[in-house]
Amino acid sequence: MASQFSDHCLTRLDLTQLSAITSINDFQFRALDLKQDTPTLPSWFNQEYAQFWGMQGLSLAAIENLMAATQHKFALIGEWQGKALFMVELYDPAHDEVGHHYPVAPGDCGMHLIIAPPDGCPISGLSFKVMDAIAKLVLEKLAFNRLVVEPDQLNGKIHRLNSRVGIRYEKAIQLSTKAAYLGFCTAADRQLASNPPSSTGLAQTSSLLPSSFKAPATSPITLSIL
Repeated sequence: MASQFSDHCLTRLDLTQLSAITSINDFQFRALDLKQDTPTLPSWFNQEYAQFWGMQGLSLAAIENLMAATQHKFALIGEWQGKALFMVELYDPAHDEVGHHYPVAPGDCGMHLIIAPPDGCPISGLSFKVMDAIAKLVLEKLAFNRLVVEPDQLNGKIHRLNSRVGIRYEKAIQLSTKAAYLGFCTAADRQLASNPPSSTGLAQTSSLLPSSFKAPATSPITLSIL
């Protein structure tokens, strides 16, 4: 029997036709093609910044097995200017370790993201556009109630990016592979982040982070979430 997560997705989008109907922030989303895309992924996972995925050094067969879609998760490739730029995995928190750390509600959607290593000069604001596009996909196109994330506490760069999108951290949690923050984003949170009531952007960003959060002296340069 399909999970509520897969039922929710499949009633809204045929994932095999996703790229034909889903273009957000100039990115085209399509279902991960294991045969086509897996050979590219080791060069992404083996970057120093991709350590949070915990998939460095894996064989192609192991990566293909781990990234294969199930009724509880699936991965999408985001293309930009005709090239694969990022991969996002969407999953059911009820069937993931994070689901043991909070009461999973209907309409929750977990998310893992990795962005390809830079090809040429970095483009200012591109990573934010990626995050914003994913939030829009999950909360509008797929109509989930909440986006759920659990980034590593040491991943200072992603915390600031998450806050700009509207992700609110609820608490610190200890997962089997890392100390993480548990965060959520609703459509209303995203809208508020896009249209803040005042110009106090710094104060707003701070309010989205746990009171215990302190950026490391040297924040890891990473655009990946696990």
